[in-house]
Amino acid sequence: MDRELLLLGLLMEGRMHGYRLNEYISDVMGLAAGVKKSSAYYTLDRLERDGYVSQEVEQEGKRPPRRVYEIKETGRAQFFALLRSQLGGYTQTYYSDDAGVAFMDYLPPAEVAVLLSQKRERVMGVMEQFRALPDQGQAWRHVVEHDLAHLEAELVWLDIVLRDLSVGG
Repeated sequence: MDRELLLLGLLMEGRMHGYRLNEYISDVMGLAAGVKKSSAYYTLDRLERDGYVSQEVEQEGKRPPRRVYEIKETGRAQFFALLRSQLGGYTQTYYSDDAGVAFMDYLPPAEVAVLLSQKRERVMGVMEQFRALPDQGQAWRHVVEHDLAHLEAELVWLDIVLRDLSVGG
């Protein structure tokens, strides 16, 4: 997911302090968004510089001051432009693991089978994490289902390669 779209979309729901934004991203969207705390703050600072969000520092009692972000009208326009672009476009997925697959013939097939079996277990673990995410409504369900469909395709592909290794090995 595009970080700008994600953060602007969260701010469409109302003013939010940085900690709450990061908490939501890590607790709810962490698996799907791939946004780290430092990159979220960097993106928020850039969105502020670009005039899409405003920030003010609030002090509540003896608590440390916190930055509260709010989307501006220009940010709303940018959100809808990004949303339409993402929903109507297509970004081809590239898998960094393909470099290893391209050269797996340099290893003994039995070792490749062990390594790919380990990868399969990791994929299954990620699937379980997605399945355990809290329900955030219909749109969020589609995000989770999309990621699960890719993970299921990965498992099918791994099973094919593992079968080929056992037949050829």
